[in-house]
Amino acid sequence: MLQDHSLKTMKVDVFDLLRDKAAREKLDIAEALADLDKQEMNYFAGVIKAYQLPAGTVLFREGDPASYMGVVLDGRLTVSKRNDENTGKPVYSMSVGKMFGEMAILDGEPRSATVTAATDSVIAILSRDAFQALCRDRPGIALKIMLRLGRLLSQRLRRATGLLVDYLP
Repeated sequence: MLQDHSLKTMKVDVFDLLRDKAAREKLDIAEALADLDKQEMNYFAGVIKAYQLPAGTVLFREGDPASYMGVVLDGRLTVSKRNDENTGKPVYSMSVGKMFGEMAILDGEPRSATVTAATDSVIAILSRDAFQALCRDRPGIALKIMLRLGRLLSQRLRRATGLLVDYLP
């Protein structure tokens, strides 16, 4: 299995969410974490890592190995997909509280899109290894996150299906 080195190869600042109050407060509005209570959120904040990304930083590219998911704590990220001409087309812009890379936690398949920092941004990352440890050590927290991720992915699938219906024969 190919290793995901996307965070290791970037020159980004890493910091502790438990010590950065402003970033920690933004974690509270993350869509996939909405069901966690304060104690669970504090535990979760201790197992993730936060990164500062300068504008223009490519976090990962479509087809890259995948080993983490994240949440936008500040700034804006752009999601793009390759088209038939093999050029990237922006398909979505994410702001504070939005999740990305969640399919990596669930299926371990290569990245389905490219994610780039459109502005200076702060993200929090949950690695697959940290999520597996969370499943083992705090299954209640993991279950709440999984159920929320399932709802978010279902909503995205419904939205995509609605957009594609007009293209069906």
